[in-house]
Amino acid sequence: MENIFFDYKIDLVSTNEENKLDFKAFEIHDLKSFFNGKIYVFFQYKDKRNFMILETGIVDYLLQFDDLILSIEKGIYKTFTISCDYYSNNFLYEYSNVNNNLTINEGNANLYTISCDYDDFKKAYLKFRKRTLRELGILYPTLIGNKTFNEFFL
Repeated sequence: MENIFFDYKIDLVSTNEENKLDFKAFEIHDLKSFFNGKIYVFFQYKDKRNFMILETGIVDYLLQFDDLILSIEKGIYKTFTISCDYYSNNFLYEYSNVNNNLTINEGNANLYTISCDYDDFKKAYLKFRKRTLRELGILYPTLIGNKTFNEFFL
């Protein structure tokens, strides 16, 4: 079993500016372009560590990771994620149902490949998702009143 840990950071100056908006009427594609920050994914193996850093919209990548998990659960074992600018944070994922392994390839320049246990990845992501959504509701109080946000995430 590997230890996998997700975390994120949102710029507090941006949070202050974005809180001047009333998010109640925004659609999900509008919300993707807000709450920008970094998502960190750390992989701890027996003898080494690895990590991914995504500079992206937090909601955008929550949706992307949700789709990743859903695809694998539906039997689609090769998929990808990419930020809403259609270039950055491009990752290719391949799941092996033989050994429950998830291989993650950085897709822009093929800089690195990370392999991990899929169940560990999924468990860590779902824990991160729950915490992040709770914290986004605290950081952005009008987000809780957004019908679309609630339909997708709560």
